[in-house]
Amino acid sequence: MLSGMQGAGRVWSQPCRICSERHTTHEAGARACSARLGARLFRSGNRGPLGKSLVIKTLRFLAAALALAFVGTAAAQTSVDEAERGIVRVVVILQTSEGRMLYGSGSGFVVAPNLVVTNAHVVAAARQQGEYGVAIVPPEGEGLLPANIIRYSPLSELALLEFRGGPVMTPLTISTVEPRAGDGVVALGYPDVDYQGATGADLLRPTPASRTSGAIASLRDRAPTGDEIPTINHQAVISSGSSGGPLLDECGRVIGVNSWHVSGADTRETRGVSTRANQLLQFLDEAGVTPNLSDEPCLPLEARIAAEHDATVDALRAQNEELAEKLDTADRLTRIAVVILIGGTLALFVAVCVLGAILLTRRRGGGNGHAVHQPHHEPEPFEAPRRRMGVMTVVGGAAVAAILIVAAGIALMRAQTAAPEEVAETPAFAGAITCTLDREASTGAQGVSDMSFSASGALCVNERTLYAPIDEGARFRRAIVLGEARALDILTIDPASGEFRRERYPLSDQAFADANAAVSASSAGRGCTGEGAVDAVSRRNDTLMQFAQGNPSQRLVWRCEARN
Repeated sequence: MLSGMQGAGRVWSQPCRICSERHTTHEAGARACSARLGARLFRSGNRGPLGKSLVIKTLRFLAAALALAFVGTAAAQTSVDEAERGIVRVVVILQTSEGRMLYGSGSGFVVAPNLVVTNAHVVAAARQQGEYGVAIVPPEGEGLLPANIIRYSPLSELALLEFRGGPVMTPLTISTVEPRAGDGVVALGYPDVDYQGATGADLLRPTPASRTSGAIASLRDRAPTGDEIPTINHQAVISSGSSGGPLLDECGRVIGVNSWHVSGADTRETRGVSTRANQLLQFLDEAGVTPNLSDEPCLPLEARIAAEHDATVDALRAQNEELAEKLDTADRLTRIAVVILIGGTLALFVAVCVLGAILLTRRRGGGNGHAVHQPHHEPEPFEAPRRRMGVMTVVGGAAVAAILIVAAGIALMRAQTAAPEEVAETPAFAGAITCTLDREASTGAQGVSDMSFSASGALCVNERTLYAPIDEGARFRRAIVLGEARALDILTIDPASGEFRRERYPLSDQAFADANAAVSASSAGRGCTGEGAVDAVSRRNDTLMQFAQGNPSQRLVWRCEARN
């Protein structure tokens, strides 16, 4: 058994600092602190502070798009910073005859609107005894927010808290990718080593979480307590007070919940131990909470930047090749149409002239084709000028008609050469997309919130996940097997209406095994590039759709639009 094993945040490991006296760290020390100061501290928690030729125009568009892609890549950031906004301090308040006092604290993180996950041992006292209460302190806002324990599982060392009010905190995304030894990790929370010399008021004041980093040392099937809890042993430094905080991959997705820190008996080497994400997902599923999930592997920062850049360039190149082909075809058809129009106009002009001459000749001969005996008639002096005037009128009318038709053809040609600028506009469903959850159209949407992502016209989501076209390209689909939830998610995007739909189908053990085998046999890999990538995703979707039997257990519908 590991020596020096501790629950990070189970009780205070330093002298009580709520008041100026120094005491031990258990109930006796807490009660010895000033009731007046404790009451004041608890009350103060509620106060606080977007050419001349077709080729040139196409090349200009490509250059501008590539420049935009480089700018976007340079501004890319990791999402660990975003995850920090969803980390909270969890505090336990002791209600005594002398008043309310701070008893202990740990860490937690938001998994759904108004729902926080922490360790069971952090809130054990409040669960077991009525005189203890629970509250959270967000990283920013006005301070202390009372909370209720709505699910408690000492077997998995997890607890779920519900709170109301406070600042808007975005739920963290949980990764379904199996972690590996050597992967880089980041721990977020409120370790006591950051608060040496702090007062109770400091502990109740909104403060950004502390961050440490390291690597995964090993994966284990048991917790340091001997319980059968899948865990991650890692080198990110944690201490008392870190309990309940998330262990993140380098992309900011949750892969575990920090629960213990251990020390070697002889070497005194310390390690953090986290409850693995599959245990967390099982716990949340039993509580009816649907968190944000990601099945994409986390690449190193340099690889992510290179992959995002390559995907953007490839998507833009494909779009411009398709655009150039369409423009070339349209240009050829327009030129053919104009040639036919001008040729027809000249033929019409000749026909009108011939017809006019025939009509005038027939009028001079008596109006029919037979000779008629008429008395000798001397032509009047003005008869020849009148005949010439008729011929000129017919020829002039035909000439005017020809000029008008040719002018129309030239105008059509000019309109065609202006078309590329209109076609080259950015597709409506591309760029940064924001989605609002349609709760009336959704079922099982408890704990689900609005979301955002990026998309290209291809349709490539977040420059990593390729969706295959269905319904002759009117919609796009991606089927995903969720390992931890043992379910099949069918994701469908309708660019025309902006609807993003996710339908979840639970899988039996046999169906889950068959679906995983189908995924393994599929040639569809990660990312949106590569020859035949769309066909590979389409084939994988068709194979997995056979497992979508019956009605989905959950249907989520978002209404999405591109941000300008």
